[in-house]
Amino acid sequence: MLFQKRAKPSRLGPVHSFSIYYGISTAEMKRMLVATDLAIIEPRQWQAEDIRALREAGTAVYGYLAVMETPSWNKTRWTAITDEMRLIAHGQRIRFEQWDAELMDLRSAAYRELLLAEIGELAARVPLDGMMLDTVGDIEEYVPEAQRAAMGEAYKTWLEEAARRYPALRWLQNRGFAQLEACAPLLSGMLWEGWNGHEARGDWVRQRVELLRRLRQDGLGLLASSADPSPIHGKTARKHGFVHGVMSDMYGV
Repeated sequence: MLFQKRAKPSRLGPVHSFSIYYGISTAEMKRMLVATDLAIIEPRQWQAEDIRALREAGTAVYGYLAVMETPSWNKTRWTAITDEMRLIAHGQRIRFEQWDAELMDLRSAAYRELLLAEIGELAARVPLDGMMLDTVGDIEEYVPEAQRAAMGEAYKTWLEEAARRYPALRWLQNRGFAQLEACAPLLSGMLWEGWNGHEARGDWVRQRVELLRRLRQDGLGLLASSADPSPIHGKTARKHGFVHGVMSDMYGV
């Protein structure tokens, strides 16, 4: 007789709702976020006492961290970046003009240390449950193919050190599907930002959903967000085991 393996509890904890908000702390937003189980915020925009109040009300708070990109608004990191930390492809820096950011080279030990120090500074200033690791998907989307394997290894090395150095924090990765299998044991959850229910039956999505189904069995929590409030997105996401949220105007930036 075959027995189906029982899924382990989500390492994110009991999360049934979540919000993403990168704007400043306001009374209205505090009321909204306190009604969710998990909130992803830009911690530089908040005071420690406001985050503490969210957590005391039962909301897990994750701070935003761009891993593969450095945006110009992050003044502290931007001014510390050196040429060796930037990824150069075909003799040129890789820029994202729409959000004024540059692609970084995670193979640089100095850059990895800069990110680790940034986490430490944030965690010392405000009380966080974890970090949401954004732009990891740049490794498979923008890094030249010849450099992707080494960049993926560098990301795993960095994440291992982050988990060792900050054991009280949990790690939530946004997309970055190519890195998930190797890094899942270090992660508490995965966010599929930009979930599109209209594409749920396509081969590309189905392959990644199958990977996530297996990782969910081992305790990886799954979140999905869509900008479009159409019911098909939430329906298909929940069918595949995601906690779904509509984030059409919540980012606050």
